[in-house]
Amino acid sequence: MRRVVLAIMFIPLLGIAQTGPGGIGVTNGTSNLVIWLDANTLSGLSDGAPVSSWADQSGYGNNAVTADDYSCEQAPEYEAAASGRNGYPSVYFDSDNYEILEIAYDAMLAPTQSMSVFGVFQPAADAGNNSKWGGILMFEDNDNWINGYCFGCRYNVAPNWVFYAKSSFEGIKPWDNGDGAATYATNFANGTHYVLGMTRDYTTGDMYYWQNDGAFVARNTLAPNNDAIIYSETNALTICGYTVDPCGGNRYAVEGYLPELIMFNNLLNKAQVIILNNYLAAKYDISLVNNNLYDEDDNGDYDHDVAGIGRVDASNIHNDAQGTGIVRILNPTNLGDNEFLMWGHDNGVLQATETSDVPADVQARFDRTWRVSERNAANTSDVNVGEIDMRWDLNGLGFITASDLRLLIDTDNDGSFNDETAISGATDLGGGIFEFTNISGGAAGISNDRRFTIGTINSSQTPLPIELVYFNAIPENNRTVKLEWQTASEKNNDFFTVERSLNGLDWEIVTKVDGTVNSNTILIYSTVDNTPYNGVSYYRLNQTDFNGHFEYSAIKYVNLHTIESNIAEIYPNPTNGQIIIMGDEFELAEIRIFNTLGQDVSAVTTALRNKKTVTVDMSNLSKGMYYIKTKTTANKVYKQ
Repeated sequence: MRRVVLAIMFIPLLGIAQTGPGGIGVTNGTSNLVIWLDANTLSGLSDGAPVSSWADQSGYGNNAVTADDYSCEQAPEYEAAASGRNGYPSVYFDSDNYEILEIAYDAMLAPTQSMSVFGVFQPAADAGNNSKWGGILMFEDNDNWINGYCFGCRYNVAPNWVFYAKSSFEGIKPWDNGDGAATYATNFANGTHYVLGMTRDYTTGDMYYWQNDGAFVARNTLAPNNDAIIYSETNALTICGYTVDPCGGNRYAVEGYLPELIMFNNLLNKAQVIILNNYLAAKYDISLVNNNLYDEDDNGDYDHDVAGIGRVDASNIHNDAQGTGIVRILNPTNLGDNEFLMWGHDNGVLQATETSDVPADVQARFDRTWRVSERNAANTSDVNVGEIDMRWDLNGLGFITASDLRLLIDTDNDGSFNDETAISGATDLGGGIFEFTNISGGAAGISNDRRFTIGTINSSQTPLPIELVYFNAIPENNRTVKLEWQTASEKNNDFFTVERSLNGLDWEIVTKVDGTVNSNTILIYSTVDNTPYNGVSYYRLNQTDFNGHFEYSAIKYVNLHTIESNIAEIYPNPTNGQIIIMGDEFELAEIRIFNTLGQDVSAVTTALRNKKTVTVDMSNLSKGMYYIKTKTTANKVYKQ
């Protein structure tokens, strides 16, 4: 298989599924998911602690940070898992204290493109004049959001709020549009959680919004390709605020609880919108009136890591998803119009501790169980999407022999697996991924309301223990990357090695961190990569035991897309032989040359080095294109 060294738009051999929220957003290393703020990632904070930085999970580092435009701006507060949010935490914004966050301007967030924005919000008690206008997410033009966009705009109509899914390209206020704001505004009650969303097609101008009813509501068609929007690179996206001289008396903001906020800089299709709405509704225990296709959250609390595949019509399809969990479903053979297959789990322990409720030939299974909703747009269950393939990401679960794995499906839907026939035939795809193919639908296999899990027939050889809880790579300030991981248990753990790659294939060591040898308590580790690549950096964690056995985590990636190159010049390009590379001493400390097959050909070149200049003789290389990799950059050079 061909290998590409400068694989900024690629990921390792198998690729990855749609791994964003609900299984929407990230495919093969590229992503239109540009903001993903999830309060669950702030779980290390104490209740009531200020949230000065909320790390973006999209991979692009669009972190929300404490605003500093005005002296009166303050950080919002972390609220631990409280009733009404299904056990998940939130970030609380107090309008009286003008608590807001901002996301720095970036072209990927600009209003001159299609967009899809989603969130869950609970309005707080009306806080008077300071809690009107503003929006949950606003892009402002010189403190005038009329020329930007506003998601979850708010206008004070006591005792409730009026929310607008607003894209203000038409240059008018949403409550003063002259065509009846009530057609796209809804009173929202204090203390109630809502799933909000809007999409805007930049090419056609078509816009839709929804709130809790799950139905698509068309807005007025706006002007297509409207490039008349004026915006500055100094502007920011404001979360829960409206910065018009707040310290001088116009302290308008939105007050309430925000557990999750998601933005794509493209237009999601209708199948993806339905899946994403169901993901949010299940996770935060919110009822959807229409398109409430995943009901296992009300059928045993299978609320977690909900993802799905589905089809509205030939132009609105989503047929490969993994989401935030370890189960990926793809390749349905009979997915028809307005049909969906969604799944979530009960948050049981991800460890093979269950030894009694198993078929005779299975020694143990996961404590965690998944459940399926297989429904159509009419919300009936007489749907069969056909055979599917199912992949399991078992990274961090110890040594695994594929032939020991068994897929368990509760075909009689009695809540037990001990009366079922275990399914064998798992294939090791590499990278900790194991696949069961051609899993039946209908009576013999996966179908509506049925549970499934995975087990082992050899607990000694394939014990499926839980060791690594998570491994995250988080961009910070677009210059460094924080690497953090958590273990639930450790046995004979010698050390961890954090590894980095430019292409997901060739790896180098970032740092080594000592383990705790043996532990049965939750431990958190972290380190920082101060020299990530320019563009995409892939990361993985290697855990090594004292006996030399090692395991890899799942691969994470970040995109530090605004790092300026420290290479001043490479010339001549094209070259007949020699090239001169100019840059700072740090950047030139490491120089390697790769061909288009990803092979390191540095050995057949010679280099003459000064502090800020390196002369490389490429005379012994064949004609063609090469990649010159320095400490954090990769540049194309053509050999004639």
